[in-house]
Amino acid sequence: MNEPTFSYGSVNFHKTFSPQDFYLTKILKLAKENFIGSKEKISEETGIPTGKTSGKVVPHILYAQYMGLITHTLSNGKYSLELTDFGKIVLENDKYLFDDITRLLCHYHICDEEIGAYLWSFLYNGLPLMLDENMSEEAIKKKYNDFFMIKTDLRALRRSYSDDGFFAHLNLLDFADGICINSAYYKDERFYAYVYALFSSWDRKYAETREITADQIIDMKWNKRFGFDEGEMLFALEKMEEKQFIRLNKQLVPYTVIRNADTVDVLPYLYELLN
Repeated sequence: MNEPTFSYGSVNFHKTFSPQDFYLTKILKLAKENFIGSKEKISEETGIPTGKTSGKVVPHILYAQYMGLITHTLSNGKYSLELTDFGKIVLENDKYLFDDITRLLCHYHICDEEIGAYLWSFLYNGLPLMLDENMSEEAIKKKYNDFFMIKTDLRALRRSYSDDGFFAHLNLLDFADGICINSAYYKDERFYAYVYALFSSWDRKYAETREITADQIIDMKWNKRFGFDEGEMLFALEKMEEKQFIRLNKQLVPYTVIRNADTVDVLPYLYELLN
């Protein structure tokens, strides 16, 4: 994982608040209107509580951005909000953010090394965790604090995957005994989400090439963020080959993947296979 410059605020931006779908939906609606205004004005428009030094408006703007739903800028105390292409598709198909497809891809984005949130990203890119392997709470805190060199607050991360948290229903992480990244199986209804996630990461990491190796896909943590071991990853890639989104060259070691489509070609179909 690259080592950017950290500050307490950038790492613990959430201020202990875990993401809430109701507030994220309000932020998305403002972004659809290309809203520009202060956090106080956002609070007035949405009902999301805020204050001079705390509150849930700013954390939810940042959550929405780290989840890939919006982009934002801050100038002279005013936030400019705009939907991403992914955010537009979500708002059209799942405006209350209830669907597993939405939450799975929000998880995928927030755990990304380049565009995600530091605490979420480090979980997949910094912790030496294999699938279905537990790490103790004490070991986790030490890894986080040693890497970021500040005291990190993991409560919001833990809550987001536990009980009724935003990502809990996906069963991707287990915090019952420290932390565990759960293994998972490919699901047909999520097919286009898998393709979109692969291509979007590919765009960020290997934009100059149409062919990458299986090792490079593993390095992007594409499979790990879905809970796929290498066998399940190959199965998912073979499904993509069946539908001609990619071509696999298994004569090479490691095998390579050649893409036949662009990310924008996949976006309109994200919710296509839902019953």
